[in-house]
Amino acid sequence: MKSLNDKKLARAKRKIEEIKKFYKHVVAYILINLFLAFVWKFSFKIVGNFTVSNQFDGDGFTHIPIWLIWGIFLALDALKTFGFLNLHGKDWEERKIEEFMKD
Repeated sequence: MKSLNDKKLARAKRKIEEIKKFYKHVVAYILINLFLAFVWKFSFKIVGNFTVSNQFDGDGFTHIPIWLIWGIFLALDALKTFGFLNLHGKDWEERKIEEFMKD
């Protein structure tokens, strides 16, 4: 059976990988949205009059900016990565492993 230090080390390595993935996501978000805003002008319809676009206009909410949609997912990713959406508690995984090993 793994020692407590081995478990902590494995958990720390998993957390570091999650954080690295999050920062890559942030960099991709910034670079791609800068590219879309200044270089490539696009828009496409999703449902009815709602259009996803990287351009602003005076139509109110008929055009949803792509950076907003992606930004919502980025915010959710940040909450998950930094532990705000941890619904099971800190040691839930370890408790479940021990529970299943007892059976």
